[in-house]
Amino acid sequence: MPLNPKFENLLKTDFDSFYALGVEKLREYYSKSWDDFKGIPEEVGSVVNRVVKTSIRDTPIRVYYPKTTGIYPALIFIHGGGFVLGNIDVYDPLCRKITNNVNCAVISIDYGLAPEHKFPKPLEECYQVTKWVFENANELHVNPDTIAIGGDSVGGTLSAVISQLSRDKGEFSLVYQVIINAILDLDGQTPSRIENGEGYRLTTKGIAWFNQQHLNDISEAKNPLASPLLADNFADLPPACIITSEYDPLRDEGEHYAERLSAAGGKVCLKRYDGIIHGFFNMQSTLEEARNALALVCTKLREAFNQ
Repeated sequence: MPLNPKFENLLKTDFDSFYALGVEKLREYYSKSWDDFKGIPEEVGSVVNRVVKTSIRDTPIRVYYPKTTGIYPALIFIHGGGFVLGNIDVYDPLCRKITNNVNCAVISIDYGLAPEHKFPKPLEECYQVTKWVFENANELHVNPDTIAIGGDSVGGTLSAVISQLSRDKGEFSLVYQVIINAILDLDGQTPSRIENGEGYRLTTKGIAWFNQQHLNDISEAKNPLASPLLADNFADLPPACIITSEYDPLRDEGEHYAERLSAAGGKVCLKRYDGIIHGFFNMQSTLEEARNALALVCTKLREAFNQ
C-alpha cells in the first residue's frame, strides 16, 4: 500500500542529522516534536505521581485512575524512545485515553534513559516496578489478578522481556501483553530492515545509534534479555496484542514474534497497519490509524480484564 500522505511533511525532515545534536538536545527536540501529534489530555478520575525505590534508582511513576470507584484492573505502560529519549509526559494523553476507554488504572514508568542507564538497567528497573505494583496492589486499588503490561517501541521490547521473566521467575503473573512497533532483535537482519531502512523516520543509522547508547557492547544484542525474539522458550506466555507498521524497519521482527508465540500455543492478535511508519501509535490527534490501533488495544485489554 502507498505511504499515507499525511506523513509527507514529517518525512521531509532529515532525522539522521539529529543524532549529531547530542543526547540532551535530542531529548528536548523529541519531547517537543510530539506536541502536534499526541492530542489534548483528557480528564480522568485522578492522576497520582509517585516514586518507587528500585535497586537502580528512585523511579518516578504516574498512576491514572478512571472516574469510577472500586478496585481496578491495570495496565503497566512503558514508553518508547529507543531507550534514550522520551518520558511519561510524551505519552500522558495516550495513557489517559486508555484509562477512560478501558476503565482501568494505567501505571506509566519513567525509567532511566541511556547512555546514563545502559542495558540491563532499564529492564531491571521496569521489572522491579512491575513487581512492586503486584506487591502493593491493595494500596494502589488494583486487582493483582488483572494486571497487563504494554508499551510502544522499546516499551514493547521491555514488556515482552518482562512477560518472559514473569513466567521464568514466577514472582507475578501478567494477564496480557501489548507490543507496539517493538524492536525484538536489536541487531536483527530482516527484509523490512532493508526495505524501510531509510526515509521513514526510524532508520538503519538511527537503530545503530540507539543500540550504541543503550548497549555496553553490541554483543549484548544477542542476549534474549535485550532481544526477546532470541529466547528459547515461547510457551506459557501471556496472550498478546502485537501491532506492526508496513513502513517500519521493525515490522518483520514483530510479526516473527507473533508467529513464535502462536506456534508455542499462545493466543495472539497481530495487526499490521499498511501505509504507516514507526511511532504512529502516539499520533492520536492526526492519524485515524493511530486511533484505530488504540481502539483495538483497548478492546483486547477489556477482553483480558473480562470487562
